[in-house]
Amino acid sequence: MTPLDRAAHAARHPQGTAMIGSIAAGVGGAGGWQALAWAAEEAERTGARLVLVHVCPPDSPLGRAGTEPSAAEVELADPALAHAYAGIQTRLGGHRTALHLHRGDPATALVGASADARLLAIGAGGTGRTARRVLRHAHCPVVVIRPQAPPDPRAPLAGHVVVGVDGSPAGRTALEFGFAQADEHHVPLAAVHVSEASHDDYFYDDVTLSTHFAVEPAALDLLATETEPLAADHPAVPVRRAVLHGTVADALIRAGSGARLLVVGDKRRGVVGRVRTGDVPGVVAAGAHCPVAVVPLHQLEGEPR
Repeated sequence: MTPLDRAAHAARHPQGTAMIGSIAAGVGGAGGWQALAWAAEEAERTGARLVLVHVCPPDSPLGRAGTEPSAAEVELADPALAHAYAGIQTRLGGHRTALHLHRGDPATALVGASADARLLAIGAGGTGRTARRVLRHAHCPVVVIRPQAPPDPRAPLAGHVVVGVDGSPAGRTALEFGFAQADEHHVPLAAVHVSEASHDDYFYDDVTLSTHFAVEPAALDLLATETEPLAADHPAVPVRRAVLHGTVADALIRAGSGARLLVVGDKRRGVVGRVRTGDVPGVVAAGAHCPVAVVPLHQLEGEPR
């Protein structure tokens, strides 16, 4: 267990409250309000409980208010936070909302919150340092919300849930998450494979497949193998497939233009692995102009984080 994990464990259950089945949202910092808006919409659609996770600045009087402060304490110390929380309570109902306050390191608090949540939404942050640490250690899928560019309806995968597919266990976990999201939101899914052998971008479905003979058979076989079982489980989800050229991170960022959500798996490689192969989830989350979900592959015990 790393020092970050040990600190997160101590912050995980401050008063024994559980967030099992909940959506957690990091509130505060760059992008925090956008993350809250995204999480509130997700909670409203799915019926989940929404937990606002706020890390108090060192000089904030809220830091002395306890883990779950009264409405009066929040209103007095942070009117913007109080207004946002009251709006969420009105929207979802008081029984489906909670506000948890923490002191200290934001990444530690968010990693701790992720242990009892099924989904964590965070802002990209000013420098991205906190977001990178959360992505590397979170216990549940993390959705990073960045300021979005104006939607381009001409983008090939606009409005889709876009998933990076590479045939790995992490990629399959991401694909399962992506299909569930597409089914839940009634939007199409695009399975994207990045190939060094490809010299162009190819977008197709079962109807247009025969018009794209330039795509190498191995890429087509991989996408078919990975998507067909899940497509059978989610028959209402229209599926498109794409084979893109370029580096993995750059191609996925390109595919995410106008997407409802871009999903990537996290193989949880250690420092050496990230240096060797690159930190694809971190680069994509930092560079995409749409919400990015990073889905962790459950780690084998003893594997370095």
